[in-house]
Amino acid sequence: MKKFLLRLFLFFWVPVLLAIVWTVFVVVCDCRSYRAALEVPDGAAVVVCGDSQTKDSLDPALFPGFFNFSTAATTCDQDLLRLGDLLSANKGRIKYVLLDVSPLKIGYTPDRPVSELNAARVHLLLHVYHLWENRRPFGSVGELYRDVVFTRKYNEFRKSMLRGKPWRSSMAGGFDPDKTAGFLNPKFRAKAESDVKEKAARVNGREPLEMDAHLLDILAESVALVRAKGAYPIVTTMPLAPPLRKALDPAKKAAFTTAVRETAVRLEVPYLDYLDLDLPLDCWHDGNHLNRSGATVFTPRFVADFRRTVKAMGGPIPDERYKLEKVGVYKSVDGVVKSRGLSGLTYAGGGTFWTIEEKSGALIELKIEVDAETGAVANVREDHRATALGGNFEGIAFDPLLPRLWVCEEEGNTIQAFDLEKGRISDTIEVPVMRSARYNRGLEALSISSSGLDMWTCNENELSIDRLASPGSSEVVRLIHFTRTSASEPWKMADQWVYRPEQPISLDPRRQRKLRNGVTSLCLMENGDLLVLERETDKLRPARCRTRIYRVDCEGATDVMGRASLASSDYVPVRKHLLYDGLTRHAQYEGLTLGPRLADGSRVVILVSDASDSGAEYFMSMKLSPRNLKQR
Repeated sequence: MKKFLLRLFLFFWVPVLLAIVWTVFVVVCDCRSYRAALEVPDGAAVVVCGDSQTKDSLDPALFPGFFNFSTAATTCDQDLLRLGDLLSANKGRIKYVLLDVSPLKIGYTPDRPVSELNAARVHLLLHVYHLWENRRPFGSVGELYRDVVFTRKYNEFRKSMLRGKPWRSSMAGGFDPDKTAGFLNPKFRAKAESDVKEKAARVNGREPLEMDAHLLDILAESVALVRAKGAYPIVTTMPLAPPLRKALDPAKKAAFTTAVRETAVRLEVPYLDYLDLDLPLDCWHDGNHLNRSGATVFTPRFVADFRRTVKAMGGPIPDERYKLEKVGVYKSVDGVVKSRGLSGLTYAGGGTFWTIEEKSGALIELKIEVDAETGAVANVREDHRATALGGNFEGIAFDPLLPRLWVCEEEGNTIQAFDLEKGRISDTIEVPVMRSARYNRGLEALSISSSGLDMWTCNENELSIDRLASPGSSEVVRLIHFTRTSASEPWKMADQWVYRPEQPISLDPRRQRKLRNGVTSLCLMENGDLLVLERETDKLRPARCRTRIYRVDCEGATDVMGRASLASSDYVPVRKHLLYDGLTRHAQYEGLTLGPRLADGSRVVILVSDASDSGAEYFMSMKLSPRNLKQR
């Protein structure tokens, strides 16, 4: 009898247990792959969400700061789910979301069984992912129960499992269009023409209202979602191949375009429409997808229109002049300096850099070895320690015309010159407007040009006299520019400009109360371009710091020198061009400087972190090069 019961157990329950183990394994693997697909590269502030048409239309090599999150043959609901998780996973790093809509989307609406099955799988995967990652069991389980168990999608999902179909989710986008021009190649012409007929029949068989309603509802939800996550939404439609445009019913295509445009106007979002853009046949590899040549033609036009739109919206623009790539991070624990708390960093030529210790004001000469090919920091050592100045000094700048280091004190309103030969303070510049600086928010950054004739400084956060200048939005910071005609002449204040740091946003209300973002360093380049380092921190554990680097453009901005307060005056802030945006965990980067030139003509940029909380100094090396730089 016991043997019979054992066999009965093995016959019925072992397959069940194996099925459960297999299901759990697949769920975990898919969740991990989906989680990896949500990782936006450092510096990518623009996300495009659409289908395969969108994926093949934009060449990332021609679109700085761009990440394509488009996936072939997805439903509108799937796009919304995926977009929500992408924005949540990257918490404020994404500035713009381009929402691509197309009349061809109706081919993937949930009234088709296979699409329902895909939607069920995605719903289940996303809810398991939320449950695992965000630890919100009640909402996630409730939504899972509603979306899967109480809908006929569950039956389709169960039948698929019983038929043994592999349970996979296609989440990753990418740019890899076919290089063959389908309409001009006899081998692909028949397939391209068949594709056109199938897509046109799908659109022409729908009533205009029936065709647009579901798509527009999802579009409105997507716009609301993007805004809720602190990003700028932009609606767009990609171009269609000439044969497909000709095959579509003109009235229905016009009705679709009108409906999308009216929806964009109602939602107060920009609309970039390329549905009727005429591109030659050799730009297409089938009835609806651009090839690489077509993307090369279309992308520059799209980027130009995007930049004009962003400028009108008043948001930061991804930099088209320079490319800033992270090379690596050098970590030194209890060995770089005898005490912790480095703040500023400045380059003095060769392998020599100077930094300043925040709490003591000690000036420290560092020798930093940089790989001439890659730009990676190979070694950092302390070479010399000058007399400690005392006080809370933050910014430091090497004077190329005199044996001096200029420093600024965060809790004061002066910039002081330390004479390296005499070993003492030899000159002082007063910055009167900084008398209204809040505690621990004053003069933070300092940089001098390689010519020695220009110097820039700024406060970390908004002055008390400017506190009402931006109610409900980001703070304002004053960028202050000094000039001199020679080494023997004193510095004179030339102008002041308004700079707006990013408004820190977190989905976690505990962290939102602790978030702080401000300007921690400036770096003046040889051609006069100014780089600004923003550092965002919170005080919760584990620490989550974010580093952003922008290039500043003062053209068209208002010179506010002499204004006692910005709270009751009109002004135009400087333009910000985003070069880098990345999470740095507990590394609080406070110093930014140019380093030596590399073999390919690019320039090293080095950042130093404040080790007062983490117990270690971090030196991040980056590679700065013009976008038109020809590699040797």
